[in-house]
Amino acid sequence: MAGDDTSRADAEFQLAATRYEDARRQEEDARVALFDAAAEAVRSGTSVEELAAETPFSAAELRRQLRDRGID
Repeated sequence: MAGDDTSRADAEFQLAATRYEDARRQEEDARVALFDAAAEAVRSGTSVEELAAETPFSAAELRRQLRDRGID
């Protein structure tokens, strides 16, 4: 029946949307955790350049994030 197909498609869409939002939140949480860990590493003596070599972020982006965390 057409109604069953529509209900199934709507349910699949809602599930996909929920999964997408969950993944987006997890990505943001991981990003924040990465920059927080970078701040700790810099405080412990690791250079921004060393960290940039290990992440998908440039040294400039790391520096911006570190400034947001009170590190100049």
